[in-house]
Amino acid sequence: MAKSNIRIKKICEWCGQEFVAQKVTTKYCSHRCANLAYKQAIRAKRIQQEEQRIQIVKSEKPLIDIKDKEYLSIAQAATLLGLSLQAVYKMIYTGHLVAYKLSSRLSFVRQSDIEEMLKRNPYKKRQPKDTLPITDFYTTNEIKEKFGVKDSWIFHIAKEHNIPRTFNRGKTYWSKKHIDDYFAKKAPDPEIKEWYST
Repeated sequence: MAKSNIRIKKICEWCGQEFVAQKVTTKYCSHRCANLAYKQAIRAKRIQQEEQRIQIVKSEKPLIDIKDKEYLSIAQAATLLGLSLQAVYKMIYTGHLVAYKLSSRLSFVRQSDIEEMLKRNPYKKRQPKDTLPITDFYTTNEIKEKFGVKDSWIFHIAKEHNIPRTFNRGKTYWSKKHIDDYFAKKAPDPEIKEWYST
């Protein structure tokens, strides 16, 4: 293979000396400089891996310290769950997690309560949305007549419950299945026989 006649002046990335290269990609003036740079890169990679390992050990140490404790502070509960303090407080305020307050500054959570909360709320796979095409529709007037409701109420409920609708020649058509399902939930219990007026 013929040698290239190109001569490019470059600065060695290891020793800083100027040299003439035959390729644009050449970084070092000699094999020695390339070898020293390679060894330094390997050393830097090993140092980085060791620093990452130390960070993992440091992050796991608080978990080792608190995993056998029955009573945890809010901060320890956040560490155990891997959440922020705000997220744990939100869970307490919404009633998902039970916390105990002994004074204005001292609150704690039992580890058994955390486990109980996790058992009560297992992850549920999201169900796919209806893939079948909607073919049956009500007009707005049909819903008003059948269920005795107002226009504004229909639009409000449809928005709140994501009831599908379509438009054709200036009219709004609502999914029959979704409307019927909504009103079926609102229907009174058929076993109730006696009623009082207000």
